[in-house]
Amino acid sequence: MKLTDYKEKVIHFIAIGGCSMSGLAILLHQMGFKYIQGSDSADGKALVPLREMGMTIFVGHDAKQVENAELVVYSAAISESNCELHRARELGIPCLRRDELLGLISKLSRECIAIAGTHGKTTTTGMTAQIFEEAGRDPVIHMGGSLPLIGSSVKLGHGEAFITEACEYVDSFLALHPTCAVVLNIDADHLDYFKNMENIKKSFAQYMSQVSPDGLVIGCGDDENTFKLMQACGRRFASYGLSAENDYHAENVTFSPEGYPSYDFYKGDKKLCRVNLSIVGRVNVLNSQAALICAMEHGIDLETALKALADFKGAGRRFELRGVYNGAKVYHDYGHHPAEVAATIAASAPIEKNRLWVVYQPALFSRTRAQFDRLAQCFKGADKVIIIDIYGSREPFDPGINSKMLVDEVVKKTGQDCIYIPTMQEAAEYLKAHLEPGDLCLTMGSGTVDKLDGFIFN
Repeated sequence: MKLTDYKEKVIHFIAIGGCSMSGLAILLHQMGFKYIQGSDSADGKALVPLREMGMTIFVGHDAKQVENAELVVYSAAISESNCELHRARELGIPCLRRDELLGLISKLSRECIAIAGTHGKTTTTGMTAQIFEEAGRDPVIHMGGSLPLIGSSVKLGHGEAFITEACEYVDSFLALHPTCAVVLNIDADHLDYFKNMENIKKSFAQYMSQVSPDGLVIGCGDDENTFKLMQACGRRFASYGLSAENDYHAENVTFSPEGYPSYDFYKGDKKLCRVNLSIVGRVNVLNSQAALICAMEHGIDLETALKALADFKGAGRRFELRGVYNGAKVYHDYGHHPAEVAATIAASAPIEKNRLWVVYQPALFSRTRAQFDRLAQCFKGADKVIIIDIYGSREPFDPGINSKMLVDEVVKKTGQDCIYIPTMQEAAEYLKAHLEPGDLCLTMGSGTVDKLDGFIFN
């Protein structure tokens, strides 16, 4: 398919309100595609800029809404039973999955920098994009959260580089053919699709093999799965981490009272610089190394890259301050996998505070079941834990797994102060009655829990 053939044709997005889907719609609009429309199951703030650009937006799904379309784009969350997708196929309208469209857009740039990994993709994509922006490279950007520097999750630059988050779910990242592929880590996730760890590793191996023959793979050498696959990928690679055995590594890590890390950055046994970050978390000592290596490999000088990293304040829904209630700071983080939850709690440890509250919304019944034992032990370090009902999203209700079962297992395994509160509104009322000055509250999950602060502050 030649994407530019559709510039004068009607393109319909099913589930246009999703972060990546709305971003792709905006990119097409900026590229001069004239007739973009879409539908979503619910109205929301993500749809506001789309309407302002003149796109027709339908709230709710109806088969009639695709009948004028000449191309349909749908997200991985949309099943074949969706009435709009079913009607489009009946009418013979070409249908593209979200990742297929992303792959077509990436081919329009000379360089494709794709950032993959089970955890940390959005933050690392944001760091890399910030560096390229401040270096004047004017990249095309596509990421899963808003980058404050550009005020959006996407940007149609006119430089040579396309910088994108590369999601492994349903093998989406295999639609890309990067010139530079970053792999942050490889962990057990999306088991509803992959079934087991071996299938996940096979997909990441395929992703690495799709790097252009003269391209580069950048990966965390401290992550055993990533390092083994890099060694076997048949492409030039650069490893990083905390171990001096990597090509690049960090030493002398320290934290400010706000929880921001600093470290000495080495190539081999040569110290290159001191790195100062303005976001929390030891994990970002790793993520920022990936961004720095990517910058240096693309000819960006260290001084510019270091300034950009110091300027980077994070991406939307990644340890994002949402407000202050009764002297307690309320943050939101998209982390939903047990490793992400544990890393985010650890990131808050150096921050001066009274008590740490965590409000967690499990994502998907299948994921909660598959990660049950790990979830029960990932809240260590939190003083108070609230778990609300599971966000089912694309799955049917499963009566065999629920949040109350997870709460009971947390208490049994760790003895933590963990309670079950079904709804966000009830959780917000509980927090309003119990938050004290100096507390830090983290709402966590990939579903709708990011809206909880609206109940607290309204």
